Amino acid sequence: MKINNNLDKLRDEMLNAHLLAGYSFHTIKRFKEAFKRIDRDVQSGNCATYEDVFWKHYGDKSKAVERGGRWVIGAIEYFDISGQLPGGVRRSKIGKITKFDLLSEEFKSMLSYYKKAEMQRGIKASTINVCFYGGISFFTALQSKGITGSSQITAKSVIDVLTDSNGKPCKSGSYRKNLLSLFHACRDFLPEGVCDRIIDFLPEIPCVRKNIQYLTEEEILKVKVVLLGEQPGLTKRDRTIGLLAMYTGLRSCDIAGLLLEDIDWILDIISITQQKTGKPLTLPLSATVGNTLYDYIYGERPAVSIHEVFVTLRPPFRRIVSGDCCNIATVIMKQAGIRTNKGDRRGLHLFRHHLATGMLANDVPITVISEVLGHASPNSTQAYLSADFTHLKACSLSIEQFSLREGVLR
Repeated sequence: MKINNNLDKLRDEMLNAHLLAGYSFHTIKRFKEAFKRIDRDVQSGNCATYEDVFWKHYGDKSKAVERGGRWVIGAIEYFDISGQLPGGVRRSKIGKITKFDLLSEEFKSMLSYYKKAEMQRGIKASTINVCFYGGISFFTALQSKGITGSSQITAKSVIDVLTDSNGKPCKSGSYRKNLLSLFHACRDFLPEGVCDRIIDFLPEIPCVRKNIQYLTEEEILKVKVVLLGEQPGLTKRDRTIGLLAMYTGLRSCDIAGLLLEDIDWILDIISITQQKTGKPLTLPLSATVGNTLYDYIYGERPAVSIHEVFVTLRPPFRRIVSGDCCNIATVIMKQAGIRTNKGDRRGLHLFRHHLATGMLANDVPITVISEVLGHASPNSTQAYLSADFTHLKACSLSIEQFSLREGVLR
């Protein structure tokens, strides 16, 4: 992006915003120095864009210096565009060459058209991004075979991308489904019949859902000791988020997006619009969760004008995001002494899963469980059946009638 013509005004506005947001003296000093560099480069005519400034001062340095330069110059560019501080969430793309940048002009144009068309249809941004990045992966693989345009795509090239040398699928059914969405949306972009031809090339790949990991009863007891006790290493915010996940089954994105006005303290309920499905959901607020939530809001939460309930612990304050919830789940499990091995799943979704399997074990109808979890379809609850050991044991068959060699079951 071209550097702002009124750099002095931009600098004053941004430094004032830093002060109001509570940035440290050291950080503000870094931005002051960056503005001086930018001003000198503009005056000398050496740089016209923020990208130019980055490459001149940070491009040939160590990775740490390059990363710091990308952060500070990218933050200035972001403030110039939006008038807002990035708040530690946005990562600057200055100085980075992405896989999208390496695609042919036709493939890039197709993906850009897809994004715009689906946004106009009202499709969720997260859904669009999954298909968008799936498209980047697909087109990158095609380009490695020398294919740079849709007219060059053949059935063999598509098969080669989606299957291994033995002819077995090397991509998931979801990957194929995302490609279908991409090419269906691009029918008006490419010449008539081209998208349908490519869609016909896509081999059938069944969608397979893996068994969801679950928390054992022993693990749950340890987690409850941490969440319901007074662990010194756990903040009120983290304890509240853990209890919300365990006793309401809310998704991480909905916990992160929970607004102060979503809580009805009179009726003891939480009412939200789910981010994944767009459907409204109302859940009871138990005394355990409600009291902890109240203690956090009025005892620990900083007094900031942010509508979301959960915010960062240190300035510059911002609302938390789903990734923060994942980190909080890791902290909770570390405090409980569980899931400490590399590769162990630790996300808050495990608490949601525990709530679902607990209700299944107590013969709660699937339709009720689906309503509590806020599923768009009752069929979504089927994924939790794999850990419903209470009822799975009833389906087991005896092996008494089969003769076994001595020592087989030792």
